Amino acid sequence: MKSAHVLVVDDERPNIEILLRALEQRGHSGAGALDAAAAAAALSAGSFDLVLLDNVLPGMTGMQSLAALGKLTKAPIHIMSGYTDDDTRRDALLLGAAGFLPKPIDIAEIYTLLETLPDKS
Repeated sequence: MKSAHVLVVDDERPNIEILLRALEQRGHSGAGALDAAAAAAALSAGSFDLVLLDNVLPGMTGMQSLAALGKLTKAPIHIMSGYTDDDTRRDALLLGAAGFLPKPIDIAEIYTLLETLPDKS
């Protein structure tokens, strides 16, 4: 993958900014959303290669919104959560997440994930 366009969904703006800055340092671009409704609007308005979706969001949680968001994009959606127990991981995958990323996020995991995305060209 040469460069990816990533949607970062997190209710804490600093988390979005940190992840977007790290992505930009590697030549990727992105956008942020603070809740599931904003994520849906972003997915409806643009094309993304990857979605990083926090589970704890105001209103609908990431896992509650996973199916609806998945209908708006072909991009893999990875749940991010500080709850890293086996049940939470399993539930994320059963609900359709492409993967699970424990918080705090290891940016090296994101870079590795981006390398596995299919090339757009």
